[in-house]
Amino acid sequence: MDILGQILIGLLTAFIGFLLALSWQASRRGLTYWRARALWRPFMSGDLMIVIGRFAELNQFEASGLVGVGDMQAAAELAAFFGNLRFRSFDRSTDIVYGDQLAGDLYGANLVCIGGPGANTVTERMLKRIDCTIKFGNSRLHEISIQDTKAGKIYSPAAGGASDSQGDETVTLDFGVLVKTRNPIDPAHNVLIIAGSFGYGTWAGAKLARSAQFLRDPLVSEGLPIECLYKTEVIGGMPQQPQVISLREITRHAKTDI
Repeated sequence: MDILGQILIGLLTAFIGFLLALSWQASRRGLTYWRARALWRPFMSGDLMIVIGRFAELNQFEASGLVGVGDMQAAAELAAFFGNLRFRSFDRSTDIVYGDQLAGDLYGANLVCIGGPGANTVTERMLKRIDCTIKFGNSRLHEISIQDTKAGKIYSPAAGGASDSQGDETVTLDFGVLVKTRNPIDPAHNVLIIAGSFGYGTWAGAKLARSAQFLRDPLVSEGLPIECLYKTEVIGGMPQQPQVISLREITRHAKTDI
């Protein structure tokens, strides 16, 4: 075989390899979307706002307010996941906003609320109107526990081991809540809440919302309104793969007495 023929065969082989790689990437992306569609498809039906809480009352340290690292990591993970789902190809907008900037304008878009009611005022408003059996402690009293009222159990973060620069023991175990249902203020749209006792739990919730095992659960895969309590071990300041403690359907989407 002459040199020209060998070159042509080499180019053809490289081209076939390129096509196979593209096909593999498309298949993986398609599988990711197929698994995620029940949980995330409702959020593809309109514009999306990722709502992050910030501690505006700490403006003596920073005039623009402070945002928890765990909350920002959670938002970043979800934004990357939306990229994998090609959310923007559906000609929808995605905005990241602070809860205290929304005021009463909670209409016209699907909401993903990041962070608990202590920092995120939109999370607080939503949870007051959603009939959940998994509840946060009173943030105004600095209660960081989460209560499963149906099981009659209270879950609190654990600390131990090495201390931080202030001498406080580092968090080794955190808990969080994931809620997905119709927006009780705007039932034409949806709301997803991911919130931990600390930022570790929130960050872990973003990992949970995109994990294959969670997305395969029957309640999730059927697209039902759900509430989920989970826990995560924290090692070296990083939340590990979260473990579901309880996952149940929300039988009433919103309270009628508020």
